[in-house]
Amino acid sequence: MIKNKIAILLAARSDSKRLPGKHFLKLNRKYSVIDLCISRLKKVNLANQIFLCTTKRKNDDKFKAVCKKHDIKLFRGSTNNVLKRLIDCAKESSIKIIVRITADCPIIDPNVIDKCIELHIKKKNDYTTNTLKLTFPDGLDVEVINLNALIISQKLSKSLHNKEHVTSFIRKSKLFKKSNYKNLSNYSNRRWTLDYMRDYLFLKKVVKFFSKNTFFSWKDLIKMEKINKSLINIEER
Repeated sequence: MIKNKIAILLAARSDSKRLPGKHFLKLNRKYSVIDLCISRLKKVNLANQIFLCTTKRKNDDKFKAVCKKHDIKLFRGSTNNVLKRLIDCAKESSIKIIVRITADCPIIDPNVIDKCIELHIKKKNDYTTNTLKLTFPDGLDVEVINLNALIISQKLSKSLHNKEHVTSFIRKSKLFKKSNYKNLSNYSNRRWTLDYMRDYLFLKKVVKFFSKNTFFSWKDLIKMEKINKSLINIEER
């Protein structure tokens, strides 16, 4: 495995309509949402680069300080064509395998990411994820994608949906070799992502509960549900 050809591309923009400025909301005194997300991504073993991929708009200038603080790379590209933004970032930095993560998942689990990368390499896949068949909580979504697969999808699909959601064509097409990393038990009804104020209040509660262990695993949180019912956040998807 050529580790320096695998990079995490963290997609973020600051104009959420449902929860404006959500990436910069404070989870505790030390961490904002995006601070915690990046800190946890740095624990991934099988990718040694993180790029924060945002737009060229002025209101996304604030991500410069985030990248400087965490010593990660900033890439700025297309506003609405996220697919193009990620492809351009990968091409510019000679990335062959993209690990796509969204910045509204502050308690993303680095071990789950490593497992997806391992499976991707072992199976020589074009696309590996834990979302083709849902078993993990919403907020632990991982996609590992060969750059070549993204380039092919860009050429074959001109739909706005594919440009915005990046992998919709790959997920449906039979052209690509794919695998799904799944958990034995199904916890996909847990909601650990950030779109609404209720999500934020829940995530603050979780971070406070694990205040002595910032890098708790997703399984730690599942175990703690049995002790503290307020740590259960269920929503079918």
